[in-house]
Amino acid sequence: MNIKRIFAKATFVTLVLISGNVVAETTKYNGTIIGTPIKALMPLGSGDGVVLTQFAGVVSLSDNPPSLNSINCVGMGVQNTENKTSTDFYCNIKQSGEDSIDLKGTANDSGADSSGKFKIIGGSGKWASATGKGEFVRVEKGEVANKTHIKMEIKTP
Repeated sequence: MNIKRIFAKATFVTLVLISGNVVAETTKYNGTIIGTPIKALMPLGSGDGVVLTQFAGVVSLSDNPPSLNSINCVGMGVQNTENKTSTDFYCNIKQSGEDSIDLKGTANDSGADSSGKFKIIGGSGKWASATGKGEFVRVEKGEVANKTHIKMEIKTP
């Protein structure tokens, strides 16, 4: 065996060993969001309306240990003449100064019920380059704040 083949095999084995230690981790979280939505409606001539939504609150997640985080969202959608709304939104869940998750999704609101799905589109700190998905459903609509259950699966590189 010549030196080049030995070097090539050693390099290959080293790369396999290194890549074996860099395994993506998938973590499932459940949580509760308490937050306040602020909506602005711009009526259209058809009777529908364009809805601008901002949402801020806190979210508790089933981390280990459980964590209390801030959540901020902004979205835009259409409300039809039956007051049903579909909104595309972006959110940021911030756990600390370094660790946050970014979400992109769609929420559907019929007035009484609100639910939606989202994708994890990255983040910072321990969630940098994270991917995944999740869903939520509003379980309580208050005069000042709403209570929402959230489930998500986050894959980190």
